[in-house]
Amino acid sequence: MSAYATNKNSPTTSKIAFAAEEPTNLRKYAKLCTNDLSLLQELIKANEPLKAPLDLHFNGELSLMDVVKISEAALKRIVCMARDLAAFQGLDIEDKKNIMKGSCSELLILRGVMAFDPNKNTWNHNFTTDEDTPKDGAAAAPRGAPSLGYVIGKRSGTPRFLTEFNEQIRTNECVMLLLMALVIFRPDRPNLLDKDRVRAIQNTYYGVLRRVLECEYAANEALIVYEMLVRKLEELKHLKEGLVRIYYGFDSRQLDPLIKELFDM
Repeated sequence: MSAYATNKNSPTTSKIAFAAEEPTNLRKYAKLCTNDLSLLQELIKANEPLKAPLDLHFNGELSLMDVVKISEAALKRIVCMARDLAAFQGLDIEDKKNIMKGSCSELLILRGVMAFDPNKNTWNHNFTTDEDTPKDGAAAAPRGAPSLGYVIGKRSGTPRFLTEFNEQIRTNECVMLLLMALVIFRPDRPNLLDKDRVRAIQNTYYGVLRRVLECEYAANEALIVYEMLVRKLEELKHLKEGLVRIYYGFDSRQLDPLIKELFDM
């Protein structure tokens, strides 16, 4: 079965101990229309598996290959997230493949933004320990271990990109998930068969983002924040090449088949 087909029994979605986090409160968005709220709820539900601790175990100092394995696990979950979106399910299989190939690096960087702690200048990653107890990656990772975020930041030139997201944006799950949806449904990905359909989907998410920001800010400020986020999405296109180079630095035989497919290796 293709990695892009919907399969609720996939091991990447079924064998997960969910993180104990409160569901996002949508009451502040009560003035949104039913369709907008439904799209937000769908994104939040699809994102739940990405909050779970990664089922990875490390002894001693992490190597760069270990960090790549962490990113492989994260990318598998990101593909599952996209696969759970109704708009994604309605696309042709080739378009599903091409938008994921085009977006995977950018999505990893955005996940780095969501996990970044600017006060400590670290990334918070959750791993499953040998005792099966979820612990914060910053505390539980072996001494000297480079986090996924560290590697992404240093190798892809994204530290400034990460720090320019203020706390109110970075910690707003709805806003960050809408940014992920906008990245997934970019109509300028190579080899798309139905660019118009993908563009229409992206435009829908742009509209939801604007209306969500209008619930968060005064009208003038909401427009300023919206335009800033649109610029950040454009900036992502230029940052992803550094991340891609990390994977191309390895023998492809060491990498997961899905990763090789996503990066055309």
